[in-house]
Amino acid sequence: MELTISRRQRRGIIGGALAVLAVVIVALAVGGDDSPTEAVADDVPATVDSELPTDSFELFAGGDATFAAFEGEPLVINFWASWCPACVGELPDFQLVHEERGDEVTFLGIANADVRDAAVGLADDVGLTYDLADDPAGDLFRQFGLIAMPSTLFVSPDGRIIDVFAGQLTESALDERIDALVAAS
Repeated sequence: MELTISRRQRRGIIGGALAVLAVVIVALAVGGDDSPTEAVADDVPATVDSELPTDSFELFAGGDATFAAFEGEPLVINFWASWCPACVGELPDFQLVHEERGDEVTFLGIANADVRDAAVGLADDVGLTYDLADDPAGDLFRQFGLIAMPSTLFVSPDGRIIDVFAGQLTESALDERIDALVAAS
């Protein structure tokens, strides 16, 4: 008996395998060297009304920054990676919304547990023009207690988290959450 797999089925199999690989990579990045008990004790999930960490991070454009540098305006922080299919899917929508609403809200994209060249290549391919940073070991991602990729945080001008969303955001869903962020600011 000969098994025939259509192009559509192959794409589904490959897509599923990539999704499983992404979950494994994130689990390894989030788990690090900590035992499960330590990870639960050390990682506090990003919650509404919690403050941003004070750690510095490297910007793609060069130099270091902290979240304090972004205070004073509403801020959207998006954790993404070139190896994450949902991240790749939402980045064009983030760029569109940034182009439309960049005067109301600041965008910061953070490449999580990614190879720098791959992240920069994807950002260039998509044409991202907002601030981008590197979190090569996933330290910031873990500090926020995030477990899903992509993850997006909506932050008030005074540096408090207003909303956290795990998963892919469409242009309209991102617009709705920004409306709520701007109204709360």
